[in-house]
Order: sequence, then structure tokens, then C-alpha cells
Amino acid sequence: MHSPLHSEVIMGPVEIEPGLNALQCPVSKGFWIPLQSYLAWRERHRDRAIPLPSEATPVGEDDSARAALFCPESGCLLQRFKVGQGLPFRIDRSPVTGGIWLDQGEWEALKSRDLHAELHQVFTAGYQKKVRSAQLQQTVLQTFQGKIGDEDFVKVSEFKSWLTQHPRSRDIICYLLDSEKPEA
Repeated sequence: MHSPLHSEVIMGPVEIEPGLNALQCPVSKGFWIPLQSYLAWRERHRDRAIPLPSEATPVGEDDSARAALFCPESGCLLQRFKVGQGLPFRIDRSPVTGGIWLDQGEWEALKSRDLHAELHQVFTAGYQKKVRSAQLQQTVLQTFQGKIGDEDFVKVSEFKSWLTQHPRSRDIICYLLDSEKPEA
């Protein structure tokens, strides 16, 4: 089977984890994981729970500008899915065969976030919605931090935390919104 990244290169068999057989591109060191191989391996890891997407220290490289790849099994275009969890890369998956392409280092990065045994969840609508929501929340925070300034943003964040815990938070918010605004 030919590599999605290097169409002239034949991939060779490799075992990523005990019992998880894949094909590896000798040039890019990426892995093609056939769906049946992944499902058989995953069956032995059923008791694992997938963590919710959250922002963390980024691992890996942002590959969002990379050209689309072709499935080595079916020849169709691979679909790209955001991983989240502080991982900036996307995972390529065949919509026809369900096979997965991982670039070099991505399996290790997935393991570092304990996502490798629940990789199939990354392709679900619910998971992708959580990734987009976490990304939007991070963008909103960065936008306000840029507008307010780093030092004041820390103070506002502390106030916000205090306010959300206060039993009369609604009254305080109404007071703040109803108060006369200072003239500019």
C-alpha cells in the first residue's frame, strides 16, 4: 500500500503498540492504521474513558495548511478532524474505509493526552462540537485580554471568579450595569 504523503513509497508493516498493527511510511515515518486493526486493539482497552477537550500546552505542529491526502485503501480524499486537548494538529480519516493517518509523533502526542485508546471518539460530532467550543472560549479570553491588557485582565478575572461564587451575584451585576457611566 502506498503512503498518503509520498504516493511513490510503499508502506511497511509495524506494530505501534502491542497488538496494534499499522503500516508505516519509511520516508515521513507516519502511520496508516486500518480501522479493523484499531477496533480489534481498542476492544482490549474498553474500560478507558475519553477526557473532555480542554486547552493545554500545545504539543506537535499546526498542520492546518497541509494539502488534503488520499486514502491509501480507497483512493478517496481523507477528512481532517481537530484533536483539541492542546494538540494543534488534525487527524486524517478515510470516510470510506475508516482508516486513520497519523503523522510522525502524533501517536505519542495522543498518548500524552490519553486519547489513543479512544481515538475513534475524535471523529464524532459531539467531540468536534466540544473542540470548537473550547477553541471559541480560548479566542474570547485572548480577545478580552488584548483589549483590557494583561495586568487588568488578571484583576478582572479574579473579580469574575469572586462574582460567580457570590450568593448575590445577580444583584451585583445589575448594580454594575445600572450605575451611571462616567463621561468620556
